[in-house]
Amino acid sequence: MIEKKRSLFGFIIFIVFIVLQMSLTSIHTEQYVQLLLAFAYGTLIPLMLALAKTEHTNLYRTLLNIHPISFVLACISFLLERGSLSFILSLPWFGFTAFITIYGLVSLFKTKAWKSMQELLIHAGMIYIVIGGGWLSLHRLNIDILHFQDILILLTSIHFHYAAFITIISFGLIGRLIRSKQPLVRRVYNGLGAFLLVGPIFVATGITFSPVSPLIEFLSVVEFVVPIALFALLSLVFIVPNVKDPKAKVFFIIAFFSLFISMSFAFLYGYGHISDRSVLDIPLMVFVHGFVNSFGFSLFMILGLWHEKMT
Repeated sequence: MIEKKRSLFGFIIFIVFIVLQMSLTSIHTEQYVQLLLAFAYGTLIPLMLALAKTEHTNLYRTLLNIHPISFVLACISFLLERGSLSFILSLPWFGFTAFITIYGLVSLFKTKAWKSMQELLIHAGMIYIVIGGGWLSLHRLNIDILHFQDILILLTSIHFHYAAFITIISFGLIGRLIRSKQPLVRRVYNGLGAFLLVGPIFVATGITFSPVSPLIEFLSVVEFVVPIALFALLSLVFIVPNVKDPKAKVFFIIAFFSLFISMSFAFLYGYGHISDRSVLDIPLMVFVHGFVNSFGFSLFMILGLWHEKMT
């Protein structure tokens, strides 16, 4: 499939980007976030987009055509000092995410996706991603935005690429595996899905106000982390056993256990801000939570969904 070729191309560019990043500058928290974004841009997002697509329209073909150049320019933007040129180079990626959002909105109304939670989650993930693209461009512009720390602007961007796009769409696709003879599982799934639909906005709000109100940050994390943990538990116990392909089943198990680890670190980080004892700082949180979420949950979840789709 063309999406797999795009992802292979993206992974190769990602490796080149790592080499360049390590040779040009020392790797610290902001560079590490950029590496995780580059991995999502080049590999995870085109694969997830292929899984989430409802039909192969002209708009979808446009997405496939503009992805490589927008991804490469975004990586070049990361290699430059933040400013006007870096901002301009990030705009094609912002445009790419805007096209995904438009595709999601058109499909939402065309398929009446609001009639089922699983389809609503899939479309919500596609609609959310433009916010991540917008915050990326704001970060590369290097201007003061309500006195936000630079790293918080970048973390907001990565949040809407991973948590809002990959995670929410993943749980939407997993919902398709619930059997008709599991009505109770479906009802619990629908209830948790309602929390996930608004979760990315709550977490983004928490990130934004973390310097002035740690309590808001912690409550926003709880609102998103707890439903995700329950979602993972529901999937492991009642949905993964429905999977036919043995490789897909193993991939799903790895993904959901990775999610437990990732969300635990997110919870501990939020809790540390309202307690007297700091459990995790931003660099350690970004490194552990980011790595596990990217390569443990996101990658293995997509591998599981691909193998299940092929059976």
